[in-house]
Amino acid sequence: MKGRGIEASLLVWRDVLAGGFASESLRKRTETLTETERTLAATLVFAALRRAALWKHMAREMTRRPLGGMSRAAGDALVIGIAGVCELKNFSPRVLVNALVEWVKERGEEREPGMVNAVLRRAAREGPDIVARLRASRSIKDASLYSGVPGWAAGLWTGSWGKEQAKEIIRLSSMKTFLSLRLSARHEPSPVLEALEEAGLRAWRSPLVSQSLRMSSTGHPPSIPGYSEGAFTPQTESSMIVGEIASSVFTGGSVLDMCTGRGVKAFQFLESVPGSFLEGWDISAPRINAALQESARLGVGRERFALRTGNALEMEPLAGPGLVMLDAPCSGSGTWARHPDGKMRLSPEKLEDLAELQSKLLVRAIDLAAAGGTVLYSTCSLFRQENEQVVAKAMEARPGIVEMPPHNTYDCLIRGRPWGSYILPRLPWLDGFFIAVLTKRA
Repeated sequence: MKGRGIEASLLVWRDVLAGGFASESLRKRTETLTETERTLAATLVFAALRRAALWKHMAREMTRRPLGGMSRAAGDALVIGIAGVCELKNFSPRVLVNALVEWVKERGEEREPGMVNAVLRRAAREGPDIVARLRASRSIKDASLYSGVPGWAAGLWTGSWGKEQAKEIIRLSSMKTFLSLRLSARHEPSPVLEALEEAGLRAWRSPLVSQSLRMSSTGHPPSIPGYSEGAFTPQTESSMIVGEIASSVFTGGSVLDMCTGRGVKAFQFLESVPGSFLEGWDISAPRINAALQESARLGVGRERFALRTGNALEMEPLAGPGLVMLDAPCSGSGTWARHPDGKMRLSPEKLEDLAELQSKLLVRAIDLAAAGGTVLYSTCSLFRQENEQVVAKAMEARPGIVEMPPHNTYDCLIRGRPWGSYILPRLPWLDGFFIAVLTKRA
């Protein structure tokens, strides 16, 4: 029943508005649904999130009312519905509109079902032309509206990158993304590719990252053949490049991953550098537990790493690390195409708080690194406030630091101004990233 998928999309939308993560909510809200219903729910949710500001704008224009001036049910139905009739190519607008009108009848106010019906039918007629006009416009404001990028964020990018580069970044922030898989060192590519092909999944070797397989879909990683056997790890190629750079600048000693999360880059490093030992920290116990599960899935022995929960600003390493990896908590603005709900959780004030935390973490990383050691600082952000400006503050606070160009060279790297390098999300398998390699003088 397609109505269950539509209802699930509305519930996930509400979870995101309450501060939840779309991917987590989708898993919970669709676990009892059929594959068709799950796909429909996910498609509607991400269509709504990718350009949420645009759909809200269209709803206000077509109703001549603020969304806050109507019931929550009507407002949610309008955003999901306008996104659906404008974006979904292989689903009947009539079925979608009827299901949303029924939703509002059960939860909205007396006159709202008729209003929602009329607005969604108008959006189905006029919406695609509105979207096409915004897409073709050369205005930064229109580009931001089309891509669902907050105006203040577009302003920061324009000031940092210039108008034309900012417009490209804004456009890339709503581009469709696909899944890339980092091959395990224990598995040959050919059998993995054959298993994917037998499952009807198209994949091929990446010309950019030797470890990567590119897919032509997003998919649900745990259901992909080879996942449970540890044949691969879902990871963007930008993240893989950071991991490869970490391996290339490593000169010996122990390694500290200050904000390890689920251990994706940590286990990439351990697979790339046989015999190495890594200590990983994270403030979240559930993330550390997830990393331990990942180590078992990938077959990485417990003798090669130590994972600890705590505040990276206060913890002490087991040994003085020769390499400190700091993939700092950030705005995630480079991942907005893949995780569009991130746009809804960010504000200028939150960005300032993140930059302050990043500065403290980077200075701490420098202090922890052994003399002659290296700090690899990275974010999945395209804001200079979280990148060059953080590096500049750390270098001012700790003068004995020199930036080194990455040993590995990739065509996708763009030099920062003046520190670090960027990767722009110009391909469906790339997220936006910033990388800086800092060496501590002996």
